[in-house]
Formats: sequence, structure tokens, C-alpha cells
Amino acid sequence: MHKIAPIRALVATACALPILAAGCQEEPLPLFDEQGTWVLSLFSLEDGDPISDFGSGLRQEKYMIFYDKDAKVVATAACSDSMGEQGVKASQCDLSGEQGYACRCFNYEFDETRMTWTEFVPKGQPKPPEPGEEDIANGAVPPDQGVRIQLEEYSPDTYNDTWRYTPLPFGVFDSNGVTSQYVFQGRSEASFDGTGCRKVCGIAGEPAM
Repeated sequence: MHKIAPIRALVATACALPILAAGCQEEPLPLFDEQGTWVLSLFSLEDGDPISDFGSGLRQEKYMIFYDKDAKVVATAACSDSMGEQGVKASQCDLSGEQGYACRCFNYEFDETRMTWTEFVPKGQPKPPEPGEEDIANGAVPPDQGVRIQLEEYSPDTYNDTWRYTPLPFGVFDSNGVTSQYVFQGRSEASFDGTGCRKVCGIAGEPAM
């Protein structure tokens, strides 16, 4: 399970030495401990759309993100099918192993209730989709320029360890890069192993396949 920071108390008192106690400062804490695997469970692709699930068991538990907190890298894994479809509403997820996932890689920063993801493309990986002129006019930012993400706890009375992201970078899990919303739930780190995306993104500790 992920260790969750207190939701309503996002500060910690930092005092390095007793002699410096008079100079203590309150330092902001991230909203939660992001390290490890998170699985997409609910989403809203367009502004005004209700939050909903995949509509098919084929795609459940197969769209994931993995954080390496030490390296400040997050990898995304989207379930792909034999026709090359990766969409959260369309992929048949009919491939097995690493060939069944499309990976994208981001450096990230986490500050209280916001993250910034900045995409990098590892050598040999396909160039990801970029926002067109209309997308940019609507507010989308090219993912390699740094995308700001708002975070909040999702329905804490119903779910544990569950967080809403608004938005994800353009094209990640069909995000429009502006208003798309995604709800992720914590899983064991091993849940991400079969995607191969840790290795693609250069995250240490990728298990041997």
C-alpha cells in the first residue's frame, strides 16, 4: 500500500538541529507518496463528460503509470492491440507481454497538489503524438515543454489510495491535454512489471523477463 500524506495538513515543520529551532520553517509536502504503480480505473476524456469506467473488462487494470521517486521519472503504459489501437475506449488488449503495451516517459516534479510532467523520448522509441494547432489554441501544451497536472483525492468515503489527475499530457490515455480527468488507484509495484515500460524509460530495478 502507498503511504498517504495527511490530506488537510500539507506542511511539515523542518528543524535540522535544536540550536536552529528558532529558524524552523514550514515546508510543503506532496499530497501523497507517489512511488510505485497506479492503475487507471475511471476517466472523463472531454469537458462535461461524466467520470466513467472502461465499459469493457478487456481494458481494466491495463492502463498504468509507474513512479520512480528517486529518479523523478514516471512511465506510462497503455494497453495496445493487434491493430495498433491503444485507446481507453477502443483497444481490444489482445496482445500478451511487453508487445501489448505502448510506453511513454516523463521527468516530473511534485509540489503539494500539483505535478509537472515533461516528456522525453528514449532512443529507438516512436515519436509520441503532438497537439495540433487547434489543440494548442484550446490550451494544450506540447508534452516536452512541461504539462501541469492538478491532483486531488477522489471520493475518499468510497475509495482508498485513489487520486484524480486533471489533465494528463496530450495523447496519454487519449487525454486532450486540457480538461481530461483520470482517476488512479494504488497497486503493488509488481503490477507494472509485465509492461516493459520501466526498462524503456530507464527506470532502475526493471525485473528480468
